[in-house]
Amino acid sequence: MTATSFAEAKPLSQAEIDRRRGRFVPWVIAAFFLSFMIPLICFTVIAFRHQPSEVTPQAYEKGLAYNQTLEAAAAQKALGWQVTLSHADGRLSVLARDAKGAPLDSGQVEVWLIHPAQKALDRHLVLTPEGQGVYATAAALPSPSVWTAHITVQVADQQMQTRAFVEN
Repeated sequence: MTATSFAEAKPLSQAEIDRRRGRFVPWVIAAFFLSFMIPLICFTVIAFRHQPSEVTPQAYEKGLAYNQTLEAAAAQKALGWQVTLSHADGRLSVLARDAKGAPLDSGQVEVWLIHPAQKALDRHLVLTPEGQGVYATAAALPSPSVWTAHITVQVADQQMQTRAFVEN
């Protein structure tokens, strides 16, 4: 094999130039479409592997009733009731007082204890009145965790709902 200069190189025919030019075009087209298809396939696989999650059941109906929810929250705030929750030694107690600090004795108190990770551990408790605005019940929580407690205090036709956290 001998070295040749550019001047000595024989010129390429038009067919050879077209053949060399056209070799990479199909690869460019394939790369273009693959750049779209690979993410599309990945997102499709992710979508089918994960269950759809509904954040709020009946979101449309709740959205329509939003003004009523705001009115109920304003009415609850106007009551000025004070509700405190405590949990000790397997006993859950709620202290309920009105705006003037007087105990709310003639009411009904319910507590929903929500476990942060396992829905099967959630609890619904109806507390019994013990006098002086104290409502209590036995509540042995099965799992050490920080539980969310949704508290509802109902006295006659007035209701207050609040949320507290219980550490077990």
